Amino acid sequence: MFLLIDIGNTKTKWMLRDDKSIYKQGTFFTEDIDQDHFEFDEKIKKILISNVAGFEKEAILKIKLKKFSCPIEFIKPHKTYKDLLNNYQDATRLGTDRWLSALSVSHDIKKAAVIASVGTAVTIDYMSYDQKNNRHTFEGGVILPGLHLTKNTLSNDTADLKNGEGVFQMPPIDTANAIQSGFILSVVGNIKSFFELASNQSKDVVIILSGGDAELIHQHMGEDLKKYVSIKKDLVLEGLFIFAKS
Repeated sequence: MFLLIDIGNTKTKWMLRDDKSIYKQGTFFTEDIDQDHFEFDEKIKKILISNVAGFEKEAILKIKLKKFSCPIEFIKPHKTYKDLLNNYQDATRLGTDRWLSALSVSHDIKKAAVIASVGTAVTIDYMSYDQKNNRHTFEGGVILPGLHLTKNTLSNDTADLKNGEGVFQMPPIDTANAIQSGFILSVVGNIKSFFELASNQSKDVVIILSGGDAELIHQHMGEDLKKYVSIKKDLVLEGLFIFAKS
């Protein structure tokens, strides 16, 4: 039995599974990581963790997980792993969540891909595919503030742009709608730019959406992009599972 844990900036996801089935899974706020979220009777063989929330959270979790008396591995990006090449300038500086997401996609899809994770932060990455050698390469990508961060930054750092619930509107004629629409257009525009980049290199490209606001972005994409889209909620946990089986 494997315990897989994805520590994000805002939420932490976990999954208890073996080679064939998922037994239990859950989510909690990362700020509550010091509480007792993992109460299992099952014998755990190994714990694999992705952490982008800093060393303090890692240290707290290590203490909480000692009771399972099994190996605990905090995954770090590799330059090469299986059929995935990491082309980041410094491979170890790539976010573990981005790398595991790419690993998950490369394992399941034999095509070039644009991977957009829309959460606290938004990451949009391009992964090429060499069909002849059956190898993917993580080529790089961009990082943007997510919707919540965008609203908070504008509210805190500007005098007249207050945090409010907006909707997509084109063109926006309300301040909250202007912020919401600006965020959506920015993310969709970046996805489109990376899709065009990928399409210039490959005839067969998919777009993978993940993260809490994946559905929001999907509903505002044009049909020209939507037909290439798949939504996958647990890319990081799926990437951890690939490690668990190795």
